[in-house]
Amino acid sequence: MTDRIDIIPEDAPFAAEQREWLNGLVSALAGWEGSLGGADQPEPAKESFPWHDPGLALDERMAMAEGKPYERRLMAAMAQLDCGQCGYLCRTYAEAIALDGEELNRCVPGGKETERQLKALSGEQQAAAPDAEAPAKNPEPKPRSKGPPGSRDNPYPARLKSSTPLNGEGSTKDTRHVVIDLGDSGVTYEAGDSMGIFPENDPRTIDAILSDLGASGGEKVKTSGGKSRLLRQVLLKDLDVTKPTDEVIACLAAAATDTEEAEDLRLIAERGAAEGQSLLELLRVYPSARPTLQALVDTLGVLQPRLYSIASSALKHPGEIHTTVAVVKTAVYGRGYKGVASTFLAKRLSLNGEVPVYIQKTQDFRVNPDPNHPAIMIGPGTGVAPFMAFLQEREARGDPGRNWLFFGNPTSTLDHIYRREMQAWRKSGLLSRLTLAFSRDQEDKVYVQTRMLEQAREFWAWLEAGAVIYICGDADRMAKDVDAALHRIVAEQGGMSDAAAARYVDELREAHRYLRDVY
Repeated sequence: MTDRIDIIPEDAPFAAEQREWLNGLVSALAGWEGSLGGADQPEPAKESFPWHDPGLALDERMAMAEGKPYERRLMAAMAQLDCGQCGYLCRTYAEAIALDGEELNRCVPGGKETERQLKALSGEQQAAAPDAEAPAKNPEPKPRSKGPPGSRDNPYPARLKSSTPLNGEGSTKDTRHVVIDLGDSGVTYEAGDSMGIFPENDPRTIDAILSDLGASGGEKVKTSGGKSRLLRQVLLKDLDVTKPTDEVIACLAAAATDTEEAEDLRLIAERGAAEGQSLLELLRVYPSARPTLQALVDTLGVLQPRLYSIASSALKHPGEIHTTVAVVKTAVYGRGYKGVASTFLAKRLSLNGEVPVYIQKTQDFRVNPDPNHPAIMIGPGTGVAPFMAFLQEREARGDPGRNWLFFGNPTSTLDHIYRREMQAWRKSGLLSRLTLAFSRDQEDKVYVQTRMLEQAREFWAWLEAGAVIYICGDADRMAKDVDAALHRIVAEQGGMSDAAAARYVDELREAHRYLRDVY
C-alpha cells in the first residue's frame, strides 16, 4: 500500500498542522491511503528547494525562487543555515511569517540583508492583496505556550560554573572554554546540539546611551506587550542597541532638529546602518536627533538569543554544558566594539551568575549510530567545539570506529586550543589521525583545506571505506573552501569528471555522510 497522498496544496491558506489534519481527514473520508478509487497512484514529486544553500548569494537564491509561492520566496531570503536562532528552520520561519505574521528580523545570520529582503517581499505581498489587513506596525507578540524547561520559549536559568581562557598570552584571539551548570533542571542534550543563550547588553553601553539621551533610566516606558517597565531594564535585557533597525534610524531622522543631520539619517535609513554603526554611535554623530523615549523603544529591534555549539557529551559531563566562545572584539569608527553575547557569556557574567539557556536540537548533525563508522571531522577555530563532544561521546560509548580530526588556527604556540585533550586522544588511539593547520606558522598560509589536498589519497581511502564527513565553522569562507577541496579530491583520486564528482558528493550528502554545521 502506498503512502497517503496530500491533496491540500502547500500554498493553501492553512498552517502546516492544519494542512496535515485536512489531508488526513480527506483520506479517511475517501476511504483510501495513497490512492483514489483504489488505484495505485505514483508517488507525488518531492518538493525541492534549490536555493537552500548557504553558499549562494541572496540575488541567486531569489532568482531561483522567482514565481514560487510567497512563503517559498520568503524562505529563499533566509540565510539557509537552519541554525534555529530564530526559533524555526528556514522553511518553517518563512511559513510562520506568511501565515502567522511572525517578526521579520529574527534571522540572525542573514542580518540586515535578509531583513530588508523580507520587508520588500512583505510589501509586495501587501500591494498584491490591498484588501488584506496590513500587519500592525508594532504588533503585540503572539502568546506562546511554554515548552519544557530548556526550550526556547521556556529557557532555564542556568549558572556559569567557569570561563577558562584557551589562548596563550599575546594571542590576537580570546577564546574561552565555558562551563554552564544545569543543576537539577532535567535539561538534556545530545552531542551535536547547540546551546542558546539570552544575553544582556553591556551596562556601560546602556549607561552611555541614557546619558546621551539625557535620561536617568528610571523612566517608565511601555513594552510591545503593553507592560510598563523601567527604561534601563528594557534597554539592558530586551532590545538590540548594537544593530539599529531602519525604523530606529527613521525615528532619529524625524526627531533631528538639524536639517543636515536629518537628511544624513534619512539616507542611512534607506541603505541601512553599516556594520558597527550602533545606536550609541548614531546618537553621538547626530546630537540633534533625540526622539521621545517611547518612540525609541517602539522602533528598536528585539535582542535575539545566540547559539553556541555544545563542546561536551552528556555521557561524560552530566548536568553540565560545555561550549567554546570566541570573544568578539574589534574597533569600529575609532571606538572599541565587543560582541554582546560573547562578552556577556565569557567575561561579564560572574561565576555562579545566572544565564537563561535552552537547547537547540540539530536535525542530523549527530554522531553516526554505527559504532564502527570512520569519522572525518573538520573544525578550525571554535568550529572544533562539536567535535570535542563527538569524540567524548565515541570514547564513552567505546566505539571502535576510526576518527580523523582536522584543526586549524593562526599559530601553534598561542592558538592550539584543546591541545592537551587532542594529544591525549592521539596517544590513546581514539584519534587515529590528527591533522593540524596553523596559518601563520610559516610564510605561506596553510589552512585545513590545504591539509586535505596534501593528504588526498588517504582522505579518499577513508571515503571509500564509508567515512562520514563532518564540518563545523565559518560558512562564508572555510566551508566553501573545504567543499571545493572535497570535490577536487573526489575528482582526482576517483578519476572522475567534475560532473561525476559533484554527483558523488551529492550522494554523500543524501546518505548523511556529508554533514555541516556552519554559521
